[in-house]
Amino acid sequence: MKLIIDENIVVFLDKLYLNNIDLKDYSQIEKKLIKIVNKIQNKCLIDINGYYNVYIYTDESYGIIIDMQKENLEYIDYFNNQLEFNIEVFEDSFLYKIDDILRLEKTLLNKFIIYKNKENLYLKAKEKISNIELGIILENSEIIYGEIANNIKQKSQIIK
Repeated sequence: MKLIIDENIVVFLDKLYLNNIDLKDYSQIEKKLIKIVNKIQNKCLIDINGYYNVYIYTDESYGIIIDMQKENLEYIDYFNNQLEFNIEVFEDSFLYKIDDILRLEKTLLNKFIIYKNKENLYLKAKEKISNIELGIILENSEIIYGEIANNIKQKSQIIK
């Protein structure tokens, strides 16, 4: 699990962390979200309360990315322990922005579609990859998801 807290709270959960959750079963994903929020509050000592728009992006190869955006609603007064989510789940396929494609073995690259957009290269899994292969990709890339990934796919040239 990787956690980024800035304007939003973004949680990256790779498939090892998900313990074989069915990514098509939204109730399982919502239960996992509640456990994660409790864990963040308890371990990080962060108060999470109020109204959040929660965007959950699922990818069979990677896992889940949870993007929690707090709404500053003045007319609703929340107590310290009240929390409300507006949850949207998107089945997505993540892209991996790679800086140095030569660091990856050819056999691993054969499992990906390679997109070129301007000077950047992006990988998209075209078949199931192992946890070790995913780890190698994650060490050498940045995950791109959501609308940004869709725009890149539309505007890019497939080179392999």
